[in-house]
Amino acid sequence: MIRVYLADDEPLVLIGMQGILDWASLGFEIVGTAGNGADALRDIGSLHPDIVITDIMMPLMDGLELAEACRKQDPALPVFIVLTSYEQIDYVKRSIRFGAVEYLNKMDLTAQSLTAAMERAKKLVEKEMVLRAPAAPPTGSMEMYRERMFLQLYGGLFTERSAFDRAAEELSLRFDAPYYTVALAELQCGDEDTDRLSGLSAGVTGMAAKTMPRYLPCWVTGMDLRHFSVLIPLEDRQELEARLTPVLEKTGEILYKYFSTPLYWVVGPPVTDILQAGRSQQTAFDALPLLGAGQTVCFCPDSPAVSPDPRTRLVAQAQEYIRRNLDKRLSLNDVASVFNFSPNYLSQLFSQNGSSFVEFVSRARVDTAKHLMATTDLKVYEISERVGFESAFYFSKVFKKIEGVSPREYMKKLRS
Repeated sequence: MIRVYLADDEPLVLIGMQGILDWASLGFEIVGTAGNGADALRDIGSLHPDIVITDIMMPLMDGLELAEACRKQDPALPVFIVLTSYEQIDYVKRSIRFGAVEYLNKMDLTAQSLTAAMERAKKLVEKEMVLRAPAAPPTGSMEMYRERMFLQLYGGLFTERSAFDRAAEELSLRFDAPYYTVALAELQCGDEDTDRLSGLSAGVTGMAAKTMPRYLPCWVTGMDLRHFSVLIPLEDRQELEARLTPVLEKTGEILYKYFSTPLYWVVGPPVTDILQAGRSQQTAFDALPLLGAGQTVCFCPDSPAVSPDPRTRLVAQAQEYIRRNLDKRLSLNDVASVFNFSPNYLSQLFSQNGSSFVEFVSRARVDTAKHLMATTDLKVYEISERVGFESAFYFSKVFKKIEGVSPREYMKKLRS
């Protein structure tokens, strides 16, 4: 049995979690519960669960502090599943850094979504058990060790250089470049079924790991269902944009042809110490919501930027939601309700940021349509449906207003 621990400060949630699944029939055993992070940390130290499901917001110690404390004791186990909500986007980013296998919205939690998350966590637990078994490792386990080492590196868990050097030597990895940077990829695939998203994520990350080393030395590591990181050594930091832009764009085109899933790339600032690769990655994570509409590759500045105004961050988060859901209804009221804003307030935020809500949605849809025209053989009406227009006629009208030519004229120029 895989041992499971539950942590949430709401007693009804704990009761509901225990009854939502037939845990035993799925191969799981609930070994304990807690109403705050401090009690959970104490129990985890004595009960040694394989999987912890924790809420983010808890008294005494929140869920991310709990995960961080556990990671300092053991870099791989227990595996964490984080319960979150729409307004906790920054917490979600931190949960990824501390190795959360999945983050689930409490308001939308179902037996199906929890089962899918548990199965993914179970696979990671079983993989870790294989790694810790005294018997000779089976074929392919070397790749498991490499993946774990990079996750430890990104999480800042190598506190002593000697430990990192020893791990790299055992895995036949050399890190002697003068600079390193991390390119973070985000899959733009909307709210997919969890099972489908899991398969899609594995396929995209696996193909990226096979494709990118053909163009430059690098190591690809899956972070969660929507993100993977690419660690890239550099000889000259001045070559960063010129060298990486064509590779990232080419990789995005190749993966799109196979999986029909656009990628957004954010490249963290170069670091001179490989042990600081996690900082480059974290900077890239923080910059994801600030990508402009239609922007597929973004480079973070070398020096840390001043933290944006809170209103700017709110707009950035709303913009990211829009880009991910272009095929859905995106009225001002709909998007405002997702973030618990009033429609008037959201409209003011967009206007203060330089464009109206409607202008941003239209631009995002047209930019995505242009990408589809350049990378697929879809017809105009199919692209129109894919990017959320109610009719091909209205799509053509908006496209011509923004681009100055009709969709058909634009496609003709591309093909000529």
